[in-house]
Amino acid sequence: MTTNNNLKIQTVNFRILKLIIALSLFTTVSLWAQTEDENILREIKKMTYAGFETAERIVDTKLDFNHNWKFKLGENIGFENPEFDDSDWRVLSVPHDWSVEGKCEEDNPSGIRGGFYPMGKGHYRKTFVLDETAKGKRVKIRFDGVYMNSTVWLNGMMLGNYPYGFTTFEYDLSQYLNYDGKENVIAVEVDNSVQPNCRWYTGSGINRNVHLYITEQQHFQSFETFFRTVSLDENTAKVKVDCRVVSNNYPESERIKFQLLPTEPTYVKKDAKVEVSLKNATGEIVAKTSTEFRLRDYEEKDLNFEMTVQNPELWSDKTPTLYDLKLQLLVEGKVVNTENHKVGIRVIEFNNTQGMLVNGEKVIAKGVCLHKDAASFGTAVPKDVWRFRLEKLKRMGCNAIRTHGPVDPVFIEVCDELGFYMMSEAFDEWEKTWEFGLSESPSGKLPYTYHKYFNQWAETDLKAMIKRDRNHPAVFIYSIGNEVPEQRYTKGPETLVKLRDWAHETDDTRPTTVGCDWSLWGNQTGFMDSMDIAGYNYPDRYYPNLYEEQHEQYPDRILLGTENYITLKNWLALRDNEYVVGMFLWVGIDYLGESHRWPRRSWEWGLIDLATFEKSMYYYWQAFWSEEPMVHTAVLLKDVEPYKWRPYDMRSHWNFENKDMDTVFVFSNQPEVELFQNGKSLGRQKVDPDTYKGIYVVDFKKGKLESKAYNGKKVVATHTIETAGEAAQLGIKNQRENAKFNEDELLFLTAEVQDKKGIRTPYATNEITVSVEGGELIGLDSGDQFSHELFKQNVRKAHEGQLLLTVKPSGKGELKVRCSADGLQDGVFAVKIE
Repeated sequence: MTTNNNLKIQTVNFRILKLIIALSLFTTVSLWAQTEDENILREIKKMTYAGFETAERIVDTKLDFNHNWKFKLGENIGFENPEFDDSDWRVLSVPHDWSVEGKCEEDNPSGIRGGFYPMGKGHYRKTFVLDETAKGKRVKIRFDGVYMNSTVWLNGMMLGNYPYGFTTFEYDLSQYLNYDGKENVIAVEVDNSVQPNCRWYTGSGINRNVHLYITEQQHFQSFETFFRTVSLDENTAKVKVDCRVVSNNYPESERIKFQLLPTEPTYVKKDAKVEVSLKNATGEIVAKTSTEFRLRDYEEKDLNFEMTVQNPELWSDKTPTLYDLKLQLLVEGKVVNTENHKVGIRVIEFNNTQGMLVNGEKVIAKGVCLHKDAASFGTAVPKDVWRFRLEKLKRMGCNAIRTHGPVDPVFIEVCDELGFYMMSEAFDEWEKTWEFGLSESPSGKLPYTYHKYFNQWAETDLKAMIKRDRNHPAVFIYSIGNEVPEQRYTKGPETLVKLRDWAHETDDTRPTTVGCDWSLWGNQTGFMDSMDIAGYNYPDRYYPNLYEEQHEQYPDRILLGTENYITLKNWLALRDNEYVVGMFLWVGIDYLGESHRWPRRSWEWGLIDLATFEKSMYYYWQAFWSEEPMVHTAVLLKDVEPYKWRPYDMRSHWNFENKDMDTVFVFSNQPEVELFQNGKSLGRQKVDPDTYKGIYVVDFKKGKLESKAYNGKKVVATHTIETAGEAAQLGIKNQRENAKFNEDELLFLTAEVQDKKGIRTPYATNEITVSVEGGELIGLDSGDQFSHELFKQNVRKAHEGQLLLTVKPSGKGELKVRCSADGLQDGVFAVKIE
């Protein structure tokens, strides 16, 4: 009797075990189905499917999914249901930031952090029809970023929720899709209503690109391809490529069913091959390799490749050369999936004596910090707008960028293409508040910020950022935190090490850092020594000689100025201590939010203003950083209260009264300068190599100030400022000297209030109306921090006599822009778009 009972128990246990195995197998397959994808967009082909005016019929495996979304603010109960009536909703394209469309008002809950712009809750819907050729394939949607707390449905089925607004994420749509000409409805809720949830302006909505992917059941896993340079000598580079192949079912695969006693499944195996090639800019294949294997259904296979490139063209800030990496998956001789990446061949090393070596040569990271908004675009920023902004920083001599939180992928593409070293930063906070020794309060820096999600999401978000960004040659360091209060807590290093190790698991080629504004405390807790590179925010707050004391006390540390004041002292501390990796100025370009107090809406102490007009301080740093000869004249104002974020209050024009002026600075990176007033020399001065400027006491007289820079007897640079008369006309200037005037690039135009000689009148605030034929005005910006004018309109008051116009051509043909203001002659800009 006992034996029989034991036998029954063992039989039941065996059946339970087999059921658990079957359930585990089913769960694993389900997880595979939720994660596979690929990273390359192909040509877009669209056509209207008969009977559905707003639906798109998908006839290719990749689709730009940005167009024909419907949107409505506020609560919309039941909006996720396919039959919901959205006929009165607004039709738009994403990326879209609804906050920047709203009115800046003092009582908006976003407050100073969000620049007093409205946030709230909004809903998006998109209807589409799938071509029959998509049947039996995997279909996924990818969001490059949604701020924030997004929930996505397909045909009424909830796909998931993603809290962090800066992360790229994706969902598998396959099992819920309709075919046979039936509509599919994607619905997205974006909840940015709980405020404040960030320390700066974030915008609201689907504010980055959306893509739809249709792949075969056998394909490359998204974000698992990893390219890096493993060694470099004089004539040869060795590169390594990792990838993961996912195989779901074949047409003849058996369906896995629930059974109490499942039989051993019969797997299908087929001949497969992965080919990897690397092409240079001219399309020549410079390296290739492949491997053949048997690919079973319902499995994942990790593959590794090494290739040798002879006489490689190396990527750096001065030579941003990119290669095309192509991976192809073949099954039984047929190409079933292709993946393409832009990559760079380079080796970046760090040490405690030379700082940073790029391809074996010492390089200083001359960097600025940036936020994610671009004035009238909010955080829905076109790629060419980022290119325009970074081109200006490049001309200043800047070669590095640090941003807070994972950025839009298109931003990193621009860094790759222009040659910027980019610090990819994951978090602005972990768990702790700034309280110290008072409690274990989990309140974070602000009430509703990332600390609420950190324990559940930190590993997911950090690894997602790194996997997305690690193929970009521009990315050279990962920041895993910024000014986190944990640096002062004894257990802070434990959290740091956990994050650091997750980063190394995902990418073992790049170091980690944290921007520490309490480094004195971090030295005591061990926090500063727990990261790969010690990051110092504002080291001059604690150390009179900035890095020298730390280098002497901690000689094995690699030191980096992760955030610095815009002062000469900070530059000299970097320039004269070659063991320091580099610096990042706060801040490169003015940004919305962190506005201190109403009525100011934004941070105003950057090198470039909100409308991307260069301030006088921009040219001072150009003297520090640029290798091109330069000179610039700036007038220092009197009686300005000193402020730590603004070492000088200067203007680069010549419309003053003596009571307003202090001295005139002539900035230059050349040995000597000379200043002329109305043609008369005010003296030639040697430029102190530790100050980069000549200083002149000048009585104001209407006319002209001209500065010249000399290298020996040769004039190598000049700059002129001239007194403007009464405003008489509007002028329009093209800001981009290298504009090709084609339909694929934006036009960036300056509208100026000018006197009759064409000189900008620096105090003009005329209201300017802009009209465009053959194109669309997509941005109208001034640098005025206190303007509360609506962004999305064609009328704006000039600030310091100027506005920035961003125009998108409609297509080939003539494009004409007209600016008008009461009492002034119109300004007209016309060009033929090729």
